[in-house]
Amino acid sequence: MDSNEQVAPDLAGAEPESDAWLASRESRAALAPRRKPYWHAVGTGRHLGYYKGARSGTWHARVFVGSGRYEEILLGKADDNAGADGFAVLDYRQAVERSHDWWSGKGYGSAADELSQRIKRSRPKKRVQTDKLDEVALAWARERPDLDLSLMGLFMRIKQAHYMHERRLTLISQSVGVDVGELHVLLALRRVGAPYAMRPTDLFRALLVTSGAMTKRIDRLERAKLVARMPDDEDLRSSKIMLTQAGVKAADGGMEHIAQSLGALREAIGMSDDEYSEADAYLRRILSVAF
Repeated sequence: MDSNEQVAPDLAGAEPESDAWLASRESRAALAPRRKPYWHAVGTGRHLGYYKGARSGTWHARVFVGSGRYEEILLGKADDNAGADGFAVLDYRQAVERSHDWWSGKGYGSAADELSQRIKRSRPKKRVQTDKLDEVALAWARERPDLDLSLMGLFMRIKQAHYMHERRLTLISQSVGVDVGELHVLLALRRVGAPYAMRPTDLFRALLVTSGAMTKRIDRLERAKLVARMPDDEDLRSSKIMLTQAGVKAADGGMEHIAQSLGALREAIGMSDDEYSEADAYLRRILSVAF
């Protein structure tokens, strides 16, 4: 967020040098609500801010970018009415740490600050860093503190993870020579085992698409000689869709690429088998509740 304050970057509307007036709940409670944050200078052109609303407060940080303008970020909700969790709700110390993370990421801070940040980044991360999804959840926590929206961030991350996986599948399907929808058809046929055949109705139900969409996918795969329509011995009025030899090869190639991609992702994440099992168990519990 940009500010129109035309003052020196090291003064810039900052409050007194001591941070005692922001560090405790009691001192912040004595502040009057106002439309703009209270700013505390912590370095040249860098400020930690506390916004005092009618019902709750939030932490902010900003950095001077020139021409009297600032870039500002919402750090999290203040621990005025709830205990700090280091993620959505921050005490003063946690707000300071998160502001330094943000400033350092943007290339600001002293040489000592930069060295400290490099050391911290080399250690295993013990808390989730703020990101765009956090900002959405925190904004709603500020605007509607009367609503319990604690699950919002979790479901946004699940959606984002699915989007990232589909992007990987898009690249993999292109390497096989089909689109993502067609790759799903090949994989569905391959995983049922030899002779790798299914009825069209079973395919579109398994892949949760319409019969019309499935017909188009099958037609394209048939033209590419990756599947073939075969008579259904159990129902002479119907047919089965069967992988050709080239289709089996394409499906196997696609699965090998998927396995390699997921293996690289798992190595980058660095989670243990127990941690994966625990995460999977939590997701199963979420999916077991139908609304």
